[in-house]
Amino acid sequence: MRLSSSLLLLAAVSQAAQVWTVRVEEPTGLYRRTNEAVAVPLAKLGGHTAGFTVTNAEGKELPWQVSAGQLLFPASLIPGELPVYSVSCCDAKPSTPFVNPILLRRLGLNRVEFGNAFFRAVIDLKAAAIVEAYTLRAGPQKSLNLVETTPEGGEALKGDVHETTPEAERFSPAPVTGVGGQNTGWTTLGGQGSFTSVELLEAGPLRGRLKLTRANEAWEITWTSGNAWFRWKAARGFRFAAISATPYVPFDRCKDGSEYEFPGGPGEEEPLPRDVGPRNWPTLPGGHMVYYQGAENYGALGIVALDSTLRWTGAGTRRFEARKPEGATEIAVTFPEWQGSMTAVAARQENRMLRQPLLVHVSPATSTAVAIQEPAERLAAATVGAGPTTAFQQDALPLDGAWQLAFVEKGEGPPASGWKTVQVPGSVHVQWLDPSKIYSRDAEWVSYKEWWYKRTFTVPERFQGKRLRLQFEATDYYADTYLNGAYIGRHEGYIDPYEFDVTEQARPGQNEILVRVWTPVDYYWKHRPYTIKGAYGAVDQKPDDITALGITRSVRLAASTEAQIRDVAVDTRLKGAAAEVSVQLEAAAVDRGYTWELTLSPRNFPGAGRIQVKAAARTKQTLTIPVAQPQLWWTRDHGKPNLYTLDVRLLDASGRAVDGQSLAVGIREIEKIGWDFYLNGKRLFIRGTNYYYHLYMSEMDRAKYERDVKLMAGMNINMIRLHCHFSNREFYDLADEYGLLIWQDFLEAWYPHDRGFAQRAAMLYDNHVRYARNHPSIALWATSDEEDFENYREITKHLYPRPSTLDPQRRAVIRSTGRFGDSHVYHGWYNGTLWEYTQMQEQFVSELGATSLPNYETLIQFMPNQWPIKDHEDEWIWRRLQIPQAMKAWGDPGALSLKEYIPQTQAYVARLFQIALERMRRRKNEGAGGVLHFHAIDIWPSVTMAAIDFNRVPTKVYDTVRRSFEPVAALFEYDRDQWKPGETVRCGLWAVNDRWTAVPGAKLRWRFAGKTGEYPVSLAADSVIRLGAAEFTAPAKPGPYELKAEIVDSAGKVISENVFEFAVAP
Repeated sequence: MRLSSSLLLLAAVSQAAQVWTVRVEEPTGLYRRTNEAVAVPLAKLGGHTAGFTVTNAEGKELPWQVSAGQLLFPASLIPGELPVYSVSCCDAKPSTPFVNPILLRRLGLNRVEFGNAFFRAVIDLKAAAIVEAYTLRAGPQKSLNLVETTPEGGEALKGDVHETTPEAERFSPAPVTGVGGQNTGWTTLGGQGSFTSVELLEAGPLRGRLKLTRANEAWEITWTSGNAWFRWKAARGFRFAAISATPYVPFDRCKDGSEYEFPGGPGEEEPLPRDVGPRNWPTLPGGHMVYYQGAENYGALGIVALDSTLRWTGAGTRRFEARKPEGATEIAVTFPEWQGSMTAVAARQENRMLRQPLLVHVSPATSTAVAIQEPAERLAAATVGAGPTTAFQQDALPLDGAWQLAFVEKGEGPPASGWKTVQVPGSVHVQWLDPSKIYSRDAEWVSYKEWWYKRTFTVPERFQGKRLRLQFEATDYYADTYLNGAYIGRHEGYIDPYEFDVTEQARPGQNEILVRVWTPVDYYWKHRPYTIKGAYGAVDQKPDDITALGITRSVRLAASTEAQIRDVAVDTRLKGAAAEVSVQLEAAAVDRGYTWELTLSPRNFPGAGRIQVKAAARTKQTLTIPVAQPQLWWTRDHGKPNLYTLDVRLLDASGRAVDGQSLAVGIREIEKIGWDFYLNGKRLFIRGTNYYYHLYMSEMDRAKYERDVKLMAGMNINMIRLHCHFSNREFYDLADEYGLLIWQDFLEAWYPHDRGFAQRAAMLYDNHVRYARNHPSIALWATSDEEDFENYREITKHLYPRPSTLDPQRRAVIRSTGRFGDSHVYHGWYNGTLWEYTQMQEQFVSELGATSLPNYETLIQFMPNQWPIKDHEDEWIWRRLQIPQAMKAWGDPGALSLKEYIPQTQAYVARLFQIALERMRRRKNEGAGGVLHFHAIDIWPSVTMAAIDFNRVPTKVYDTVRRSFEPVAALFEYDRDQWKPGETVRCGLWAVNDRWTAVPGAKLRWRFAGKTGEYPVSLAADSVIRLGAAEFTAPAKPGPYELKAEIVDSAGKVISENVFEFAVAP
């Protein structure tokens, strides 16, 4: 897009200066070159180093960059042409920077990202490896991570959620011929350890250059804006472990670079198979090879041996090496265009172009005037100030309130009768049924019907001549919309907002909307559903036959001009003591003279002033707001969750706002290194829980979410995992405000082994990522839960890149929870005994728990006459109790009443959590990064693993979790909870400090039945220490007892108290 009229005046200005004529030649005679960087030695341009102007023969100004003694500019030509370019010097006037397609930046403490419009890659500095690489030339939702780091082999799978299943054997990849070891990314062979130095040497607009240094080695990576490759220099060779190829998605073929064979892939008339597999290629035939898929456009990956002395092992497989005995070496990694069976031709083109750069011929300087007919595209000049702003108010007609609702069998069409007036938004079960039935078996039939909503409305006269959009904040699950009898479209989903342009269908006077909704009803693992509803479609904690559906959030008709904001994505980066808020903007129908106005102001703290940035508007652009003294967002246990308000307004040529958005922004960096989390550069031990809230999401409002958030915060957590679902917006807002991190899950497990579904799920989740990504509370994305091996390679492979692509903050992405480092541990419930937790060695646990009975007063409300369990098993099972596991864990109730038995069940689970949570905290300096209790609150009147029942009454388990999660706490270490009279009771005592400030001069004091002891301790910041043990003789009288321990600060104030409950029995 051209710049404003003031800059266009440059076209009329002739510059009298030194001018060199540069002719460019294509050296292969084979390939069109487009925007390829030409390198002209500065020595041929009078030795100048700045102030250049470059134009082509038509007078179009081109971007340029001085790099390593050369002037770079982009050239385009076909073989045989000798296009002429003019280079003039020297313009002393400063100019706005050129638009820069080069990507090069630090991502927190441990990652570097680089790329251009053709590819993107991420380097893990601790692992000293490229761990992500994407070709951006693949088809929609097919730009996958081409680096495969999935662990392989029995030892790597130890502790994995599927370790003991038959699939573990069936789907484990066969050993790779010639190359052993684990999949650690793409790395080199000449150095040791992590990178200790990172130098971002050049960052565009035409060339990027990165230097990384570690023991005995330095990497240098270079790439240009116009080519789909990067050059990689290092020492002694390279190791690719692994390429994402058979049995991993996407690549199933590998072809060498020999030009003496037919270039295509397997076929009846084509010679030689191209399947991924070992080749005897000590040197690469033709100097390169390419991986691709024959059937679908997942792009391609080429490896070019720029050093012909490299010796290759395992080439053609997913894991290979290239070695050189000593010295520096170089390869290139290319991302050719996919051409089906002829992809090898595209790889040959990249190979030759890389080896044979464009030739230049420079004529002596003249003083000929150079006229710029069309200026180069430059970044919009932004002004920074502190001007006032008014949040944009959308002109809309609310359509909430009274609607008509009726049902038919699926496929019958709109009902002819049987309509009932209901309030929208809402879930059908709540709207249609008597309140006494919505959590009973009487509600099971509802989800199997097709439901129709209808209402009429009148378009306001003020909407005439405007663009009209029918906006739904959410519908559940399939929703087909009709306006005045015309089909508008379908939406699939349960939480993400969407809209339809109805300018043509709406009419003056009365209009009628019809919305058809229905939902699949599935039984989790029994059906393998083709839906993206996650836990709210099917999960162990909800009834199988009751699945919510309806128009579950607000509806409105919005009026606007043609110009409107399409997308706003926020990234925040710390710059020493300062920060930057980077805002990616996308708009439709932006005319010349339109302006972006961004205003950042304090939201929940005083002072700091208002910062405003204005710039000429383009359809897509990124603007940066500098913040000199940022107030950072912290979790509630480490500081204040400071928030800013970002007002984004799109102004027309007259300065009138035509569209706008307002959102909360938290300036912070969240990062995951291994299984340790870092917030704003500081290590953060994770204490968390899993959360569901209500069977019918429409019934939750801000007040109810805030009640839940306060309850969960009372357990001393700093993270909430949204177990296999996305939530309503109010929850994310509250997490931002309360300083609670969110572990954001996508799918539940047990999905079909179907690539078509994998691609569709990836497409559908794009809106979910956009919906949640701007919230500072989001810490990471997890694309599936406990996924089996086949779907780990299929579904999660397609989902993983979506947040990596759409989230500018580049938060960590976990492909499947319960896999490869993150563990789901259920000792004492599904397997083993609770005492196995005393030996747990997991790095991170995102699920851990067991079921107890809810509080008596709550339980008898929905199960008033269902005791004993053995006489009413069907009802207990329907309420989700897992009876075999329960009886094994809790013990037979015998003659106990329900009221007497409940404490026994809660005591068992409380014991389990104290052992497990405190074991993980004691190991925080031994590789344990955190633990998430499973789970917080019952989703409906049921019997599950919740610490808080459906009526929001905490159980005994809640108090145990609260004490074990105190940020500064006394921890117990024991391997038994019962002694005989007169035996010596011995319990280990530890002190933990999760805070980032020390606790000097403290004491750990313990007491039991008049016996006391204490240990002086000065707790360093973020530390844990074993102090000793409490030791005493068990009382002669059998019964329950308590050992208490507390941390007391130097002023004698009790910081926290913990309790170990044990029994004395003959």
